[in-house]
Amino acid sequence: MNRSDFTFQMFWQNAGTVEPFLRPLTLKLESIDEARRIIEKVVGHPDIPLHSLTIISEDQAISERWYQLDGAWRRKPSERSPD
Repeated sequence: MNRSDFTFQMFWQNAGTVEPFLRPLTLKLESIDEARRIIEKVVGHPDIPLHSLTIISEDQAISERWYQLDGAWRRKPSERSPD
């Protein structure tokens, strides 16, 4: 299977303003499913204060935004992401 670059950008809320938490991180992964498994680990960690995050594939065919609402993480629907 071919590996592709997926870029993760994490955001946090600082004094009421949403801003980048860290620099974007690009990883070579097998699939969007592998990228989602990484997200599950990051958003499930109690010491990482994330507001939202995005994943974008190298060719930009896949683009997802994840956000927290009422204590649960959800994926914002996008035309550029497979389910």
